[in-house]
Amino acid sequence: MTRRDLLKGLTFVAASSALPLSLQATQTVPKVQKQTDRSKKTRVIVCGGGFGGLTTARYLKESNPDLEVLLIEQNRAFVSCPYSNVWLGGIDNLSLEDLSFDYLSASIKYGYTVIHEVISGIDRTAQTVTTNNKSYHYDYLVLSPGIDYDYNKLFPDAHTAKAVYTHFPPAMKPGSEHLRLKKAVEHFQGGNFIISVPSGTYRCPPAPYERACMVAYYFKTHGIKGKVLLLDPREKPATKAKGFLESFNTLYKEYIEYIPTAEIKGIDVEKKVLNVETFDTKSLSYRPQKIAFSYANIIPPMKPAKLIDIAGLELNESGWVKLNAPGFQSVTDDKIYVLGDAGGHPFPKSGHMANSCGHVVAKELGARTLGKPFNVAAHLPGNICYSMVNGSPKEGIWVSHSVTYSKVDGLKATSEAMTTRDTQTGNAIASWFHGVTSDML
Repeated sequence: MTRRDLLKGLTFVAASSALPLSLQATQTVPKVQKQTDRSKKTRVIVCGGGFGGLTTARYLKESNPDLEVLLIEQNRAFVSCPYSNVWLGGIDNLSLEDLSFDYLSASIKYGYTVIHEVISGIDRTAQTVTTNNKSYHYDYLVLSPGIDYDYNKLFPDAHTAKAVYTHFPPAMKPGSEHLRLKKAVEHFQGGNFIISVPSGTYRCPPAPYERACMVAYYFKTHGIKGKVLLLDPREKPATKAKGFLESFNTLYKEYIEYIPTAEIKGIDVEKKVLNVETFDTKSLSYRPQKIAFSYANIIPPMKPAKLIDIAGLELNESGWVKLNAPGFQSVTDDKIYVLGDAGGHPFPKSGHMANSCGHVVAKELGARTLGKPFNVAAHLPGNICYSMVNGSPKEGIWVSHSVTYSKVDGLKATSEAMTTRDTQTGNAIASWFHGVTSDML
């Protein structure tokens, strides 16, 4: 393009923008048909580069090297939510970089293609995934998109919900939300620091309770005169209850106040006042109260990520994707597999479980594309989840889950917990994190 051509183009743009709106509206812009990218090989598209998606992409190539595997993920860096509470507490001088990895190195190492684009459509009939750039044809589709926040259950007014997210983000998705929370902890000047536990099924059940311990640990070690108010709609913590309550009452008696049966009923964002209703077991009645706070980490209920709606997949009674047990195929479309937090199996929604399910999906789909049988019931996933409760010495607690399946009872996850904090578990947390990220990346 010559300089004269460029000036002509700028003149045209300026002239167009100067037209009356009524005339501008009549200008028709030709609709660009996005070209569909096809492959001669059997192609599997993995949507979502979290614990489940990364594991599936890697091990698909191992289970069937002839597959073409595309991983579509809009973020250009992987940032881990698991282990982020340890970073939040300022333990071991962890930095955000320690939680972060690039996608390209893994794709080169394991032979799949990573595409950083935003998915706008899924056509199950044409078997295409459409992004902001083009359309991609698939033979099989793996969805591991994670969760979205369901603010409507807490704050039906959209303006209030947006204000709450802006000022007090949940930090249950990777990236900038965690940075906001970290700065809030480091710059805290005193008063009430609220952490709310969501109702229903949510990502990483121990996370809010571990977070309360890590924030309290930071306050304690830095001499900050603040108190963590942990609001829980349940009568006791959703998991590792004995271990968390013991830690609250001994390690952080002056720093954590655990408030059970507490439900958020409203908020004044500007005045920083939360309307809460708790159940009084003595009078068997609900007691409303207003709680002033300096900062709040409001974690709302959760639902499957929007990508599930885009794909038009059926949900179960709990609002998660309905799957053909014991495998991970959607009941809506047998060419679509769903794993990780969006899936509807009765598993805990954790990073380790998503990683474990990724192994199963990769083996199942690899065998399927090779025309070989695969018994999913003989390759069920498992889970272990560590929680740091103290930083000096490093002490933790854990819970594990084993999964069984029968045609009569379906899938069942049985838990075993170690709720007495110890240094062995505290030191194992870093080993677990490095192990699972090495497995994926």
